[in-house]
Amino acid sequence: MVFRFALRCFLLALPAAAMVVAYAMLYKPYFPAPKVTNNIALNEKLAFAKRNMPEGVDVLGLGSSMSLNNLNSKAVMEHFGAVRYLNAGAWGVGAAELSEVGPLLVDRLKPRIVLLSTNLMDFKRGGHTMVLGEDSSAMASYMSAHNEALSYVLHWDMSYYLRQMEANKVRFTDAANYEFLAFDAHGGASLNVPPERISRSRFELPPPIESELDEDRYAAFAEFARYLHQHEVQMILMECAYLDGMRTAEHNALQAKHLARLRAVLEPLGHRIVDANQGSWPDALFVDSSHLREKGAEAMTRFCLAQLNAKP
Repeated sequence: MVFRFALRCFLLALPAAAMVVAYAMLYKPYFPAPKVTNNIALNEKLAFAKRNMPEGVDVLGLGSSMSLNNLNSKAVMEHFGAVRYLNAGAWGVGAAELSEVGPLLVDRLKPRIVLLSTNLMDFKRGGHTMVLGEDSSAMASYMSAHNEALSYVLHWDMSYYLRQMEANKVRFTDAANYEFLAFDAHGGASLNVPPERISRSRFELPPPIESELDEDRYAAFAEFARYLHQHEVQMILMECAYLDGMRTAEHNALQAKHLARLRAVLEPLGHRIVDANQGSWPDALFVDSSHLREKGAEAMTRFCLAQLNAKP
């Protein structure tokens, strides 16, 4: 009796399961990475790193969308030459999250240089909503796992996979979408949003003010900088500029104070800072107040990395 009931349930469920499998196969190019964390972009980047950089890297880009979108792969490769380079930047990986995500990827990929593209938003209180503590062991296990299919079983959430597969039809194809995740060969995702699709609310979003900056984020950043020093990895911090239309006298003063604070942490450890605020960045180079279109990202990355060649 029990066997018959179970068999009947199985037979009734079989068509629905077959439809789900057929749908997943049809849209396989858009199927999301395993749901290892609560961050969609970070999940995709972890999977990208596993597939494309199994032997590790020489130069590792880390950080938030300031790295994902603003750290231009072409300019990085032109500067460093024939190196293994991965841009592991993902939305929401700001200063507070670096102390969790950063060591995991550094330990796995063994870089000699970490490139961190950042701005004031990465230090803003409540600027990101990620909670990675409970995901740290899951990330480490996933990066060490050899069976990708098993990773989906361990992180099973069919409704999530179906939702993200639909969203990825846009994310993986449309560079005019702010959530663009079609990575280049090194993991970067260059935005190219035409004027008619610019979000005015994003374009007019002002930089944080001093009272919005978070001491805990500065502390987490300093912790990560010390970790890199202890593991003989040099950090090169690329401080991104906001568009010229946002750079008021008050903002410039805060920016200078912020950079002085970062220098006090980084330079005694042998790390370096390159600063886009030394240049001018017209609004036309941006898709919002802080994210650059591809042309702007290439120009800013090249401008900043050239500072490494300047004599002190």
